[in-house]
Amino acid sequence: MKKAVWIWIVRVISLCVLGPIAGGLMSSMRGADGSGYATALVSGSLIGGVFALIGVFFLAMVGGILATKMVSLREGVLNVGLVVAWGAWGMGQVGEALRSAPGSGSLVMLAIEGAIVVVLGLWVLMVLTKASRDAFEHDDCVRLSGIVIGEMKSNLGAQGLLVGVGLVVSMVLVWLQVQNDLSGQSVWGGFVGAVVAGVAGGFVLKNHALKNERSMEPDLSLVPVILGVMLGAVVGPIVSMAIPGGGKILDAIASGEAPGWMLMSSLGWVGGALIGTPLGYSWVESSVARQQAAHASA
Repeated sequence: MKKAVWIWIVRVISLCVLGPIAGGLMSSMRGADGSGYATALVSGSLIGGVFALIGVFFLAMVGGILATKMVSLREGVLNVGLVVAWGAWGMGQVGEALRSAPGSGSLVMLAIEGAIVVVLGLWVLMVLTKASRDAFEHDDCVRLSGIVIGEMKSNLGAQGLLVGVGLVVSMVLVWLQVQNDLSGQSVWGGFVGAVVAGVAGGFVLKNHALKNERSMEPDLSLVPVILGVMLGAVVGPIVSMAIPGGGKILDAIASGEAPGWMLMSSLGWVGGALIGTPLGYSWVESSVARQQAAHASA
């Protein structure tokens, strides 16, 4: 009962206190023309944009650490995602920001922005892992530490597969879901893509665990799948330079033919990854647990 109460307390703090502040930080950004159509780096102040991103992730880390200490690591990751998603909601429309600063150079800045938020997202995961007291509980799948990184290096083939699953599945879902550059579309597209990526990655992880059930090989982590979804923030703008082509950015946006990858905000990718991927994986966990229980009782 106490744990259930804390779950709602930390979520209210993230959604109603820290999140709106993060959204306000991003909505304060202005484009080179003075309009509110700007992202962190496609704006009139690169330094201000970087500090705004750092501020969003600092707020997210505060909420995540509180949730990790009071509930669990997985709840901490969820709360980080909620605050980051608020930042995505407050960020200016990507399509309008690109129209205010046309040219493939703006997409390059979006890719750099994406790389920054991916690094910040992974850093927060490492901080939460250190703050976690659940080292031997079911939250192992979202832990990121030196030991986990060492295990990843020892099995690069499988880790690369998981990163690819997260990236490809989320990119496809974003392409299907995101039809315009409204903030809600960005948050929703990132979430749905991450949930499906979490489901797909979960089946890969559980299949690997069954194959190696009697061996001493450690289980794979969900972190590479989360990373794959996050990398959409980098890969999306890069792919958009070729499709429909850097010289046709404005035409694509104006005609409504711009791919979802071009319209997604960097924070939309990372917020979706942190909320949706563990959720999709949890569905796979529940399904496998039910099947095992049914076999045991048969």
